[in-house]
Amino acid sequence: MRRLFPLALALLALAWAGAFPERAIPFEGKTLSGGYLKLAELLEKGPVFLNFWATHCPPCLAEGPELGRAYARYRDRVQFVAVDVQDDPRMARFRVKDWGWDFPVVIDYYADVARAYRVRHLPTSFFIAPSGGIVAVHVGLLILRDAEGRVARDFLTPNLERLLRTP
Repeated sequence: MRRLFPLALALLALAWAGAFPERAIPFEGKTLSGGYLKLAELLEKGPVFLNFWATHCPPCLAEGPELGRAYARYRDRVQFVAVDVQDDPRMARFRVKDWGWDFPVVIDYYADVARAYRVRHLPTSFFIAPSGGIVAVHVGLLILRDAEGRVARDFLTPNLERLLRTP
């Protein structure tokens, strides 16, 4: 049984690796602010950080302020966009304002965009090169804090830096 465990883990890792698209799936949609967003237009400006979230997702609520701080640091180098999946736009607007998100938030009422990206769990984040290639995908909280509030694990900053180094 012990010999089968590493094999099962390897097969699971292979299945998980193929679970997400290798290239960005083009999409467009209405934003919470009433505008309209096209992913292709963002990619013309540079690399894109794409985050899928919802207000009914506790980890998303914990992650929201962290993304606001990251946006303040990277706003001149990375295009941030969030996709609010099957959510009440009024609640989403409240959270976005509270977190200070100045970046576009697309409304995904029917989870069409989430389905195209094969998102099964929230939050899920994609790091997309200007060429459209997906450099990294992260499922779950991007920044984990310990009991004292110190950063214990940071998956966001290294992936944003990696994204900036990708041609």
